[in-house]
Amino acid sequence: MGDDAGPPPLSRSTVVGAVVFYLAFCFSRFIDPIHQSTWFRLTFGAYVFAGLYLSVYYLYRRYRATPSRVEKIRLRYLLVGGVATVSTALLESLVDNITLGTIFVIVYLYFLSQTLVRYRLLDLNELLGRMVVLGALVVIVTLIYVVLLIWVSPEQHGLFFFNTLVASAAILIVFDPLRSRVEAAVNRWMFQEKYELSRRIQNLRADLMNVIDARGIGPKVLAALEDSRRVTHAALYFVDPDGSGYELSGHIGPKPEARLDAIAHRSFLERLRRYTVLTVEGIEQEISILRPSRGEEKESLTLILRTLELMNASVALAISGEDQLLGILVLRDERLREAFSSDEIELFRGVTASVGVTLQNSQVYERMKERERLAALGQMAAGLAHEIRNPLGSIKGAAQYLLPSADQSIDPSSREFLNIIVEEVDRLNKTVSQFLDYARPYRGEQQPLDVNQILRKTLTLIEKEEGASKVEISTNLADLPPVRADAEQLRQVFLNLMLNALQAMPSGGKLHVSTTLRRATRRGAAAAFFEVRFKDTGAGIPPENLKDLFVPFFTTKDQGTGLGLPISQRIIENHGGTIEVRSRVGVGSTFTVLLPVEADAYAGFMESHKGPPPIPDRRTPLSMPSIEIPGPTGQTGRYRRHEPL
Repeated sequence: MGDDAGPPPLSRSTVVGAVVFYLAFCFSRFIDPIHQSTWFRLTFGAYVFAGLYLSVYYLYRRYRATPSRVEKIRLRYLLVGGVATVSTALLESLVDNITLGTIFVIVYLYFLSQTLVRYRLLDLNELLGRMVVLGALVVIVTLIYVVLLIWVSPEQHGLFFFNTLVASAAILIVFDPLRSRVEAAVNRWMFQEKYELSRRIQNLRADLMNVIDARGIGPKVLAALEDSRRVTHAALYFVDPDGSGYELSGHIGPKPEARLDAIAHRSFLERLRRYTVLTVEGIEQEISILRPSRGEEKESLTLILRTLELMNASVALAISGEDQLLGILVLRDERLREAFSSDEIELFRGVTASVGVTLQNSQVYERMKERERLAALGQMAAGLAHEIRNPLGSIKGAAQYLLPSADQSIDPSSREFLNIIVEEVDRLNKTVSQFLDYARPYRGEQQPLDVNQILRKTLTLIEKEEGASKVEISTNLADLPPVRADAEQLRQVFLNLMLNALQAMPSGGKLHVSTTLRRATRRGAAAAFFEVRFKDTGAGIPPENLKDLFVPFFTTKDQGTGLGLPISQRIIENHGGTIEVRSRVGVGSTFTVLLPVEADAYAGFMESHKGPPPIPDRRTPLSMPSIEIPGPTGQTGRYRRHEPL
């Protein structure tokens, strides 16, 4: 607010004169002939009430001059209350048998304290409503005792005492139900929208208890908020499966930001995770009281305001679970700047708490369904494998028996057909084995290990593969912290990705394998990932095939099974990581494996190396838009779409 918002500064002589005048009046109170005279009382009363009205006038000047709408509304409350209080006090001093002034002074002082303590103006409206409820209850109780006084004569003390006990007992019995009814009536009269909102939210929380599928949460929440007519804008965000951002699930009103990247909006997410509720007016007030020397903090708060603006929000509430930020509920009422009171925000917090519990229950349910599905698939696969492998063994044995030895002659075409039978039996047996690997639930043991060492051993195996001599293989393996993983399964993933790269370069090319550490945000919290990158100069992957890479049995190879990448993805997901792909036809492809690094391992590594390892800025890939990939039986994986190489 501007410098001219307050009353003009008083000169030193004015202040000294006022103090001397006041002290003279106080001293004259002890001189009987003076303080009992009418002129003294009139003069002293005029002095006191002139000072009080002057204070109210200064409030009025401040009210007219302040540019802040929030401050203007606050001063309006004080101005109206001040005029009413001073006027009733003056009336009480002039007219006998009127005691309203004392009551107004007490109420005004309490109201003044609330304006100092509470920074949300709508809380003051709630305070008025509660005062109305309290006043109504006081009137009802008073009427009961007034009736007793009229009914019982002063001489009948025993009867009056008995009736007082009966009335007190009756009041104690009916007070709580009576208070509830009065509060409900006042809320319907003064706060109809809040009353409807409370009713809708109670029904919503009851409905959420019966929701199992997480996809049903958003429509229910937004429908209830829209039906309450208490919000004009609302949006619901849920965290990505890889924790790199928050996707818009649904909205009311104009469409807000479709995705919140965890890195770009780190300040907002960290503050929301810490405080669970953020309001625009609260952030603005905090910015206004910051000292100029705290510029970095002010810049962070300004970024938070921009994020709230992108989401069309005046209030943002965290949806938390197991110390993780699972989602965000943002609300706004464009009809009012400070649209929601603290009581209403508490109602919304109840909604987010219920949503968080429902999300966690849904995740547990989905994991149980997945385990049951895999168990059923494993049993079926084992039975099919048994039924398929037995005939395959017989077919292969018969074909090998029919193949003559080296010193025996056979028709060349017959030998070729028999060799084809043996090769196809081997290929089908390999497919059955891979299908069993895909269907079998994960039972590996994870322990801290050096991923670079596994890569070196895998590279040794790759160098012996057919076609490896035509490919120039280079590495850049950085010294990085250990990762908790299953060594044999990681070797299987790395071997599969390298074999795919070799097969993409039948005429030769380059394969570069590198490792580094990537800083990212996972489920709203800062995290570090061990990044393994396989970059080839092969033919590249057509855009129409990218979305099907991790779908089981999808393949473009003549001898492929279409299970290599799905199995690799399943293994990395079991380790808490992801696989990213980017490709350009005619240029090549890059497969990136991300494995989470435990916080203790990362901290110990940094301490032992006296500083952070070389971490290139690879935050951008995590912020790229992503699409869902339908997997088997409705399962979805994650494919991250990147800009072309």
